[in-house]
Amino acid sequence: MPKYPNAIDRAEEMETLRAALAIVRTAGIELDEKAPVLPAKCAHYLIAADADLLIVPTESSAVGDHHAVEDIMGLSRCDALMVYVARPGTGKNRAVVDIGIHGLVPVWHREYRLCLIDRVLHFVPDRDASKPAFKLTRRGLKQAADFDALSAEGI
Repeated sequence: MPKYPNAIDRAEEMETLRAALAIVRTAGIELDEKAPVLPAKCAHYLIAADADLLIVPTESSAVGDHHAVEDIMGLSRCDALMVYVARPGTGKNRAVVDIGIHGLVPVWHREYRLCLIDRVLHFVPDRDASKPAFKLTRRGLKQAADFDALSAEGI
């Protein structure tokens, strides 16, 4: 976000926040209402303590800046979803998610799209089908190895 955002910048920020809140609502996650013990620069992060998850609405130009989010993942011991809106030259805008898995060395899975399967929110790789799929529940993220994500019959 520029130092002095204009109306277009604010509209893009709102679109990204709406996408992040739609993910929260669809997954049935409850956001933490208490004041977080995180640095002030993280005031825009959405915190779902029960799911051990940080939802970080960001602009697409800041997507490569995972290090700042990794620091907060370490402080909070949570996984992270960096949510941004892809604005292609043709076609509709769409929400894209980068998934950060907390650990001694955080692991990032980039460019995932949202998919609703049997009323459960899944994240599937946008470009590389060899990457793992994830699902989001009230208890947090689950990797494809933990569930029968997608079968050939269901597609």
